[in-house]
Amino acid sequence: MAYRASVARRSFFEENTEGLTEEQLRRRAVRKLIFTIIKIAVFLIVWMLFTLFIILAPMHERDETVVPLPPNKKQMITVHEEPTGDFLGVDIRGNIDIIKTMHPNQASESDTFVRVALETFNIETNSTLSKSREWQICVDESSEKLSTVKHKFPVDDELKSLLENTIFESLGKSIGSWNDPDVKLQVTLLSQHSSPIALAVRINPNPMNNKVSVWLGLLLLIFLYVLICFDITDRTFAALMVAMSAVGVLCMLNERPTLMTIIGWIDMETLMLLFGMMIMVSIISETGVFDYLSVFAYQLSKGQIWRLLFYLYMFTGILSAFLDNVTIVLLMVPVTIRLCEVLAINTKVVLVSVAIFSNIGGTLTPVGDPPNVIIATNDFVRESGINFGNFTLHMFPGVLLSMLLAFLMIYFMTRHKLHKSESQLRRSIEALEAQAANDRDAQNNQFLQRQIALLKARLKNKESSSPASDQRIAFEETLKEIKSKHKIRDMPLLIKCCVTFGIVLMFFLLCSIPDLKGIMLSWAAILAALLLLILADKPDVDSVLERFEWSTLIFFAALFVLMEALVEMGLIDCISDITTSVITSVDKDDQLTIGICLVLWFSAISSAFVDNIPITTLMLKLTIKLATNDTMALPLQPLIWALAYGACFGGNGTLIGASANVVTVGIAKQHGYNISFLLFLAIGFPIMIMTVVVSTVYLLIVHCLFTWH
Repeated sequence: MAYRASVARRSFFEENTEGLTEEQLRRRAVRKLIFTIIKIAVFLIVWMLFTLFIILAPMHERDETVVPLPPNKKQMITVHEEPTGDFLGVDIRGNIDIIKTMHPNQASESDTFVRVALETFNIETNSTLSKSREWQICVDESSEKLSTVKHKFPVDDELKSLLENTIFESLGKSIGSWNDPDVKLQVTLLSQHSSPIALAVRINPNPMNNKVSVWLGLLLLIFLYVLICFDITDRTFAALMVAMSAVGVLCMLNERPTLMTIIGWIDMETLMLLFGMMIMVSIISETGVFDYLSVFAYQLSKGQIWRLLFYLYMFTGILSAFLDNVTIVLLMVPVTIRLCEVLAINTKVVLVSVAIFSNIGGTLTPVGDPPNVIIATNDFVRESGINFGNFTLHMFPGVLLSMLLAFLMIYFMTRHKLHKSESQLRRSIEALEAQAANDRDAQNNQFLQRQIALLKARLKNKESSSPASDQRIAFEETLKEIKSKHKIRDMPLLIKCCVTFGIVLMFFLLCSIPDLKGIMLSWAAILAALLLLILADKPDVDSVLERFEWSTLIFFAALFVLMEALVEMGLIDCISDITTSVITSVDKDDQLTIGICLVLWFSAISSAFVDNIPITTLMLKLTIKLATNDTMALPLQPLIWALAYGACFGGNGTLIGASANVVTVGIAKQHGYNISFLLFLAIGFPIMIMTVVVSTVYLLIVHCLFTWH
């Protein structure tokens, strides 16, 4: 399956050489060679730069001090190294409630805080000369999880005047020399907890210069989007390249992360969820159930075209809600092409619609579409109370309404284009013949020749058929033909898959029960996958793993590293501050409305022109920043629903908006149907606008008018 997906993507991006002269082909080959040389040269320069910084940057870890905190007694940590910049960084690790620390308005009266401040203290007079604004950390002793929170205290001119400009070296360490030896710079901690506690504190007197790091982070982000949007290289390689470049930039800024830190940036729960679902889909695909569902849809339709398409689109949407939508289109598109050829309807229009409905249906649940997987497995999102149950419940009305309206739009937009003419069949045959003539892969060439022979047979039958032929007989003959070729291949295995699928859905719903904290989406998927492997009794697990989308897992891991590196560079905070200033410029009663619209429409428009997975990883960081801003106090849930709708529905805007679109077009090209960017845009973009408008109205009604959250 992984091989088929990669082949489909490559087929889409292959250049169409149909109708070109030898001179035009030669010029195109020269341009391609020049572009390849420039691309490799740029990648080599980038590789040498970040390799140099990674090699030369020292591997250092700042000392962590464990500070015991008796009740209501101030503890001090003296800062020995001079802060030469505008900020002093403090990292604190312990039993900390991150949500209430970032959002104190959510804390109750029973919650206790540790107050942290940066002070200058005169030992001789026993007096505080200056004190920064206090940073409050909410302590949760009932939690066994150790969390780290970070804060930067501003270092003003008055504080800097207490330090001399000269720094001398002593035993390899930079030591600040004070104008007055009795004056000390210190970080103070005051606990309001009723019993003694302890926190680990790490002080960084000279954190990275955000003015420089933000611009470097922005350049890295633009670099990634350019590589993906213009398909300069494979998206997985692009993500790996830019992620490693981000690590190199951190090394250049003297903030080299340790290997364990980088591994910790990768959201293993997301990867585990995808891994488990891939195992189940890989085994289910062996049963032939997806082919059978297409035949079943044709049988229910009684040969009526639009009834068949309604069932086909709805089956695709529903399946995509519970299984990876890229896998769904991989399995549904070939049999859909077969149905379209049998019924002599416009294959391109139907395939575009199948891709659109796979994206809409995948929006329903946390496991249906990759953007939702990223959102639902985020620790902050999960700890804020969002689970499989309430995620699906909140998304269901918008998804259901969008699917019904999308079908109506497709009907009115394509009803005059649906029936395939003989000229369209001939163009498909000519395109396949041109592709076969230029293809040097023997295996792929045999596949193309089979497709050409099949289309020629269809064309011959169409030319010889009589318009007055009995439609009922034609329906029964067609149904008998496709039933013989597309049927359940392994019924016992299908029963085992259905049992396992029911169990995993039960596990997903159990995640919604607060008392069952041990079960998470990732563990539910892994446990169900292991159960299915036991029941299937596969003698060779390699046959299952061969169909994996390994490149997708690596792509996700690289994106997680990149986004956390951008957080360290301060880019996410910078974007959050700009967005916050826009939202706070309106009345407080309208801030939630503006926040929902900004998150929804920005993520939708961005996802239409850039792959929605990197957009989601970026926007999720921004959404959490907005929800934890004290000046606005926006609820997290409406913003999360807005992000999910925007990223998933936005993927329908253009051909490159979602992975399912690219895979669909690639498979279509292998079968002789070239779906152009403009054709997909003409159908997908209006539907994207309509679905985003529907979700906007829905979210504003239920969250701004009725406050469902």
